[in-house]
Amino acid sequence: MKKIIISTVAFIGFAGAALAFDEGMDADNDGVLSEAEMVAAYPDLTREILDAVDTDNDGNVSLEEWTIATESGLLGEG
Repeated sequence: MKKIIISTVAFIGFAGAALAFDEGMDADNDGVLSEAEMVAAYPDLTREILDAVDTDNDGNVSLEEWTIATESGLLGEG
C-alpha cells in the first residue's frame, strides 16, 4: 500500500510539473523546451539570454531552468 501511495504522489508531481510550462510552449511534449520552442515563445530572445537560461548547456531548457529564469525576470512574458 505504501508503494502505491508513493507512486501516485510521484506521478501527480510529475504531471503537475509538465503543466508548468505556459500553454503550448512544449510543442512536442518532451518535457523540455528546444531552442526553436523558446524562440517561438520569446521572439526577441537573444543567444546570450538563451545561453544564460540553459544553465546545464544541454541545448534544451528544462522546467527548472525555465522556472528560475521566469521568476528571476530573465525571461519576459512569453
